[in-house]
Amino acid sequence: MNQNIHGISKETVDVVSLFKRSWVLFSQKPLEHLVASLIVLVLGTLSIGVLIGPLGVGHIRMVDKQQRGEAIIIQDVFSGFSSFGAALIASLIFFVCVAIGASILVLPGLFIIAAWGFSWFFIALHDASATDALAGSWNLLKTQTASVLVVLVLVAVVNALASTVVLGVLLTAPLTAIFCTLAFRDMTAGSAGAASAG
Repeated sequence: MNQNIHGISKETVDVVSLFKRSWVLFSQKPLEHLVASLIVLVLGTLSIGVLIGPLGVGHIRMVDKQQRGEAIIIQDVFSGFSSFGAALIASLIFFVCVAIGASILVLPGLFIIAAWGFSWFFIALHDASATDALAGSWNLLKTQTASVLVVLVLVAVVNALASTVVLGVLLTAPLTAIFCTLAFRDMTAGSAGAASAG
């Protein structure tokens, strides 16, 4: 598993290609993605953030399942519950540290987002533990700094703009989930080779 986590592609992500591929996946199953995102947002909020991690992991797995050409259903968003502990612990560490960092100064909070922002993807797609996922996300930032920053900034800007429009986030939330999942797969393209070599 550690080989998977540290097998990182050296190529910079192609943002235009990512947008096109993301739209294709969304347009194939718009209802499933919209409802899945709504479930993540609503249940995540009602649970005071406890379910954000597990549901987010489930949505990532749902997107990855579709991009592999497999059929998806709305219930796939709950597949992250099989990694409930890892997703919850990683989420708690992430959000607490971001809150502390942001309260002291803004920059530490932003740094933590960049360093650990992809931890759920390692849990979802590599069955990583919370600590391995956080370490994997940090390694991803170190080896793919430009790609990680571009992806995170684009996602932040798009969702910020969407929040100014009524129900705008309901459209951008699934699209950014798809975008980030495809970006993660592109950035960790070397992990498949690492896995087969291990």
